[in-house]
Amino acid sequence: MTNGQRLSTLEKVLFLKSLDLFEHAVIEELGRIAELTQEVGIKAGETIFREGEPVDAIYLVLKGRVTVEKNGVKIREVGEKQAFGLVAALDLAPTAHTVKAIESLRALKLDVLDFHEILSQDYELVRAVLRALCQMIRESQ
Repeated sequence: MTNGQRLSTLEKVLFLKSLDLFEHAVIEELGRIAELTQEVGIKAGETIFREGEPVDAIYLVLKGRVTVEKNGVKIREVGEKQAFGLVAALDLAPTAHTVKAIESLRALKLDVLDFHEILSQDYELVRAVLRALCQMIRESQ
């Protein structure tokens, strides 16, 4: 991954393959997902999601960390090679959490509708998402 430059599709594919969420996806599918993502930068302190608001995308963290809060109380941190916005993106309901960048963040942003389209075509990816959700639940107990 080159610092300060946009990732190539190949670099995005390699990054996606390194995530638990996409580790079982085939390269062709990862290439399609990579093409649908947008690389974004978010400044430290910036709020990405607010409790009660709709979520338009999931974010896959390339570099940096965010804090996930509920009613102003920190629930967890999300860092490199992790995703956030996943639950609200799946059920299309307003998010239950506020997410803020703790430090400068670089992430791949995947639109909610694109994510749903991908899931509708790939059962193994659905299983991976369910595994990721189960892990999040276990970590929050």
